[in-house]
Amino acid sequence: MLAALGGSSGGGGDGGGTGACTATYTQTSTWNGGYNGQVTVKAGGSAITNWTVPVTVPSPQKVSAVWNGTPSTSGDVMTVRPAWNGSLAAGASTTFGFTVTTNGSTSAPAVGACTAS
Repeated sequence: MLAALGGSSGGGGDGGGTGACTATYTQTSTWNGGYNGQVTVKAGGSAITNWTVPVTVPSPQKVSAVWNGTPSTSGDVMTVRPAWNGSLAAGASTTFGFTVTTNGSTSAPAVGACTAS
């Protein structure tokens, strides 16, 4: 059912219902030594007023910048919360992005389950 609604199992959330959201990752650009990534956060069947998305960046990669989100980091996990874009109507979406220095590793980050309220 999730695929029929345009969702994917790569993000978090249950695809609908009260307080649900999904998070999907896209690599937007790459260069020798780094890349930019973007995460789209989408509200499910009900409006949400806040969201949180964990992003695990594989070591030895390091995040050097984040936009449209407020990050906190513990080890290789960066947890992003909204900077100003937390309230979303049912089915609406927003994005946040980040720049990574690869330090020799080209592995993609893992985006965890979106948590909404």
